[in-house]
Amino acid sequence: MFFKTVIGQERIKEQLIKTVQENRVSHAQLFLGPEGCGNLAMALAYAQYINCENKLPADSCGLCPSCTKSQKFIHPDIHFTFPFVNIDKKEKCAEWLPEWRQFLSNNIYGNYNDWIQHIEAENKQGNINAKECMDILHRLAFKTFESQYKILILWLPEFLEKEGNRLLKLLEEPPPHTVFLFVAHNADRIMNTILSRLQLVKFPRLTDDDIAETLTVAFELTAQQAKQISAMSDGNYREAAQLLQMSGDATAQNPTTLRNWMGHIYQRNIKELFTWNDVFAKWGRENQKNYFYYCIHFFREIILLQSGVTALNRLTDAEIKIADELSKVLTIDKTTLLIGLLDKSIYFIERNANAKIMITYISMEMIKIVHAQSPAALPKAFFAEWYV
Repeated sequence: MFFKTVIGQERIKEQLIKTVQENRVSHAQLFLGPEGCGNLAMALAYAQYINCENKLPADSCGLCPSCTKSQKFIHPDIHFTFPFVNIDKKEKCAEWLPEWRQFLSNNIYGNYNDWIQHIEAENKQGNINAKECMDILHRLAFKTFESQYKILILWLPEFLEKEGNRLLKLLEEPPPHTVFLFVAHNADRIMNTILSRLQLVKFPRLTDDDIAETLTVAFELTAQQAKQISAMSDGNYREAAQLLQMSGDATAQNPTTLRNWMGHIYQRNIKELFTWNDVFAKWGRENQKNYFYYCIHFFREIILLQSGVTALNRLTDAEIKIADELSKVLTIDKTTLLIGLLDKSIYFIERNANAKIMITYISMEMIKIVHAQSPAALPKAFFAEWYV
């Protein structure tokens, strides 16, 4: 993995490169950032650069034996630990390495759910167990095979739980030339005893421009298409790629579709709503999720417009016209309720809810929201079912 292939995060790239060039690589670091920010990709690029035999000023050479092996994820001095499921008598990460290498090759910005689906273990809970922790101690006790440093990339230490206590002494007193790179999304789920021993490298969300530029090249999108997808992704490149893969039906991202739906809701046109609901039910799960993601993005941008924060708005000119229309009938409180309703709806789509029943129920509840005199006028059962 090269730094140049990591999307955005230029400040962090410069910071990490400088630590190597000045020979002050911290032995235990936590790459912490939201999903889709590229912290795993950065850890891989950093590990490759640390062990590169012919370092360039801004990246690894890509040609030396160390780089060649690093790019294939087979370097003997770069070790991996990650959450896994104990099936087929696979009790350590080493037994999952073929699947892990394939996952990294195909989905470097993937999340935990992507990984669990990749190993076909959707109905099981992954973790990093005691045997894996003991195996880490065993692997890192040896000298390096080829390079100056042996490096452990531990993806999602949130899954360590109490077994992580076995690693405390190793983190405090590591063997010479040993580097730990922990890659996480949620610091609150990491054991405090582990967290306190790691140097924090905090990753922000990706910018819309960084995502749009990557989408334009990788998927041959127009600048307008890339801008729309990047705005919907909220700084998450994985989400942006998922949205593109979902969009088999172009209407799923068409603002006119949202305007027509909201028009039927405002007019309480039940006949047209039922017709529209039938169309929605035929889209398929992924396009249904895609549509709701778009609606959530759109309503959030409406809140910015309603709040007067126009400088942060990411709607296109055509979308702004529709947003202005909807702003006339939606208050900030109502728009916030719509976002919560749609967000919960995505949760139920992922759990195979009946699409026609769900969209009909959502449409009826949206009528209540749009025509309510105030949020307090909504039925309490509505909040209990969808917001608790």
